This record gives sequence, structure tokens and C-alpha cells, in this order.
Amino acid sequence: MKQKFKVVHVELKKAYQGEKHYYFGSKTAIYEILPEDVVGIKKESLWNVDLEAGEYSNRLCTIRLGALRRKQTERGKLRKEEL
Repeated sequence: MKQKFKVVHVELKKAYQGEKHYYFGSKTAIYEILPEDVVGIKKESLWNVDLEAGEYSNRLCTIRLGALRRKQTERGKLRKEEL
């Protein structure tokens, strides 16, 4: 397997725009899609939450940190015959 990329998973207890599960590349990206009143925590406060130690939960949502696993590829590597 290739590198693991961190993914922030927001699970809403009540659907927002028809969806309950949202996936982001960073904590800041959450607030480009979801308003603070939907998430239930301000961006500045979420920065103080260590998601690597465990999930964050409130009455509106649960926020977890996960890993996106990707298949290793050969793209971008020079082949031996090209050297």
C-alpha cells in the first residue's frame, strides 16, 4: 500500500442538504461546506480538539479522523530502460 492520507469524517445527526456523511482533507475545509450552526462547534474551537486521540462528538455531529488508503502505482517513476 501507498501512503495513508488523513481524512476528516463528519457524521451529522440530522441531514444537511440531504446528506449525513461528509469527508474533508482538513478541519478548515469543513467550514467551506458546512456552517458552524450545523456542525455545532466553531472552527477555532475545533483546532483545539486532538482527533488523533479520539473522536469529537456533540449534540449535532461526530467528527473522526480516518485514513484514506491508496493503491501504489508506478506513475511518475522512471523505468530502468529510460535511465
